[in-house]
Amino acid sequence: MQKIVLPNIDLRELEEQKRENSKERMEFIKKYAEWIKKKSNREWSSQQAKIID
Repeated sequence: MQKIVLPNIDLRELEEQKRENSKERMEFIKKYAEWIKKKSNREWSSQQAKIID
């Protein structure tokens, strides 16, 4: 039977990365929401169409 070797994971470092990722995601969402508020429906919907298509 083959022995499984698990990687050495620093849980504190992983938690810090999780917090940082969450912070970056929220900053992006806020900036995107502000951009949508400033642009016309036609402009931001055409940008969405480019992403989707």
